[in-house]
Order: sequence, then structure tokens, then C-alpha cells
Amino acid sequence: MIKKRYLAIPVIAIVLHLFLSNILYFSVEKLFLNVFHITENQFMKYSYLGEILIYIVIIIIFFAFYKFLWRKEETESRTEINSKDVAFSLIAGLGVSGISFVWIMMAEQIPALQKSIEAMNTGSKNIAGGNAFGTFMIAVVCAPIIEELLFRGIVFQSIRKVGPAWIAILISSVLFGAYHLNIVQATYATLMGIVAAIIYEKKKNLAFPIFVHFANNFVAMVQSFSPQKIDGIINIFSVIMMIPLGYIIYRLLKDKRAETENIQQF
Repeated sequence: MIKKRYLAIPVIAIVLHLFLSNILYFSVEKLFLNVFHITENQFMKYSYLGEILIYIVIIIIFFAFYKFLWRKEETESRTEINSKDVAFSLIAGLGVSGISFVWIMMAEQIPALQKSIEAMNTGSKNIAGGNAFGTFMIAVVCAPIIEELLFRGIVFQSIRKVGPAWIAILISSVLFGAYHLNIVQATYATLMGIVAAIIYEKKKNLAFPIFVHFANNFVAMVQSFSPQKIDGIINIFSVIMMIPLGYIIYRLLKDKRAETENIQQF
């Protein structure tokens, strides 16, 4: 029964998130259009403010859900936020953006993926209606918080209760990728999920995968608002950052193996 409960939690959490997102956006739209009688053009222009509000509400709900689920495990070993690990997390996120760039370049050469790429590009341009502040708040601040709460804090940790770390990392990352409903995005989102989950498994602190997610999304946002020449420089920088990302993951996995060996010897 306990195992079934932990396996049901990820499904419930993902469905709840999708339901809340849609019902809240529908409610906000009806409130402004039908109650406040704001024109549709005005609503579309400032709809990002409503989206930010919706994200804040969902973050509060899922943070409460997260704390409720794991409230008895606050004493578990947990790395406190420190400048070194924050820096490593941000570097890892920059490296992930390099992986995303390489994958998208490859995907652009595959005819079957062209529609996915077009949909992805259209979606990124439509975030907050192209408003820089709205894009930053939605894509760079709010999305990393709620998605890490959901996929690392709830989904990963639930699966981890009934299986080994590698199973939890793989399943939570694949679900995170599939959640984006676009095969091109799903691929690099899955890879980012793996990086975030490894860091979470090691540090036991949700802040670090949030920083990974933040850095990756920040690069994507800067690129969407920067000239083509600057965009190229950012891509080169992101690809270079794949090297320290590889080193960080290697050290984390190496440290994990060392801990396992020490426990077995004991």
C-alpha cells in the first residue's frame, strides 16, 4: 500500500498542476473580460500580469503540498545554500543551455522535426506577449520554481521512496520532458531534468536544481531579446560551459560512489 501511494503521488501532482493552470487561467480571463469589461486587446497586452499571479498562486499551493508530503523528513542531511554550490548550479545550467543549443542545431537538420521546432520558436516568442519583464518573471523566475517543486521535489522524491536513485532520476526526467508536449523540447528538457535530479539527489536541497533551471532559462530569454551577433556569442559560451558541466556531474557521481562504498565497508 505504501509503495502504491508513493507511485500515485507523481500522477496526482502532475494532473493537479495541469488542472490548476488551466482553470486559473480560464478564471482570470473571464474575470477581466466579463466582470471588469477589459477589451480583448488590452487583456492580451497585459495578460502576462495575470500569468504571473497564476504562477504565484500555484507555487504557494505546490510548496504547501511539498512541505506536507515531506514534513517529517526535515532532519534528513541537506546541504545548506552556499556560494560554492550556487555557483556550481548556475554553471551547470549554463552547460545545459549548451547541450540544448547543440541538440536544436541537430534537430534542425531532421525534416521530421521541423514542425516541432517551429512550434517551439512560436511558443518562446509568445511568452508574456514578448514583454521582457513578463518573460523574465514567467520563464526565468516562476517556471523554474514550480517545475522543480513538481518534478524534483514531488515526482522525483516520491519515486525515490520506492526505487534506486537512477530509476527516480530517469523517470522524473522523462516525465519532465514529456510535460513540454514537444519532441524537440522534450529531449533537452529530459537532459536538463537528469542534471537537476542528480544535483538534487546529492544536495537534498531544492534550491540548487532551481538555480540550474534559472540559468538555463535565463540564457534562452537573453537570446530571444538579443541581436543575432550577440546570440552567436552566447551560443559559443554555452557550448564551452558544457565542459565544466561534465566535470561537476562527474564529481557528484564520484562522490556518490565513494559514499556507497564507505557504507558497504561499514
